[in-house]
Amino acid sequence: MRKMTATCAALVSAAAFTAHADDQVFVGSPQGTVYVADSDTGEFTYFACFCFGPIVSIQPLGSDLLIGDSFGTVWTIDGQTSNTVDAVWVASGMLDMAINGDELLVVSQEGELIRAALDTGATIETFETPASATSVVVFDGTIYVGGTDGSIHSKNESESEWTAFGQMNSAVKTLGVRSDALIAADNTGQAKIIDWEGIGDDSYYVTTDTIDAGSTGNLNLFTQAPGAVHAFDADSLELVDTWTLPVPASAIFVRPGNICKADTNRNGTLEAGDLSAWIAAYNRGDFIADQNNDLNVTPTDFTAWVNNYNNGCE
Repeated sequence: MRKMTATCAALVSAAAFTAHADDQVFVGSPQGTVYVADSDTGEFTYFACFCFGPIVSIQPLGSDLLIGDSFGTVWTIDGQTSNTVDAVWVASGMLDMAINGDELLVVSQEGELIRAALDTGATIETFETPASATSVVVFDGTIYVGGTDGSIHSKNESESEWTAFGQMNSAVKTLGVRSDALIAADNTGQAKIIDWEGIGDDSYYVTTDTIDAGSTGNLNLFTQAPGAVHAFDADSLELVDTWTLPVPASAIFVRPGNICKADTNRNGTLEAGDLSAWIAAYNRGDFIADQNNDLNVTPTDFTAWVNNYNNGCE
């Protein structure tokens, strides 16, 4: 896919708009159930059940969702109906996973980082990591992996060695992604917001019950093992709400609302920064870049994004 560069800003009107779309927040449980809520109410309803093992990761694949369980199975389900589309087995046990193009990155229960084929689950290679791995995310073509020693390292496809990116107080519990920064939390309940340059690591406490992290743009979300999602203001880092579930909580995924798709940096406002965010999403093949809703990321989505932006958010 050809890379986009920020050369078309003149097509975008200068006005900023407030975004009003509600994001969908999917939360998995140790029982294998998935619940969904919108970010406006935080009220969860039943969505699906994969009652073979605890859910450790929820990832987007176009309009579908990938659900990873602790036994190493990755389920593809329809993101609207929850019907199962496919399932592949990737490892004897899984702690976390991420999508990287047409491949999966899987953290095994042994702490290995495995590169596997998305369509078959077959192992392609096993990465050597600086420490036993606990969590993995991919952003803008770069892999970020957390370790049992609290370290966070990064590597892109052109690099053969890992680069130190951040350090937590203890073993990394989870890594999450915002458009502007990496979210990390460790076993002591410490959380950090680390920008993509590896600096500005604002630190705050989120509780030792934290399992996974996600973001709506204006909220940092952390699942709590007893069955809740803590919502922290993305700027002040203050706890502003707690959403409860009828079951214990594990993995979390936030799917942006469809009303204001042009708000690609998910901060609640249409502004010039959304152009850079769309370009970054396009270059990594992120579903957020799909502005014309054809379930593909292509250059035609740029025209659709410009139209969505200039039409504002009603």
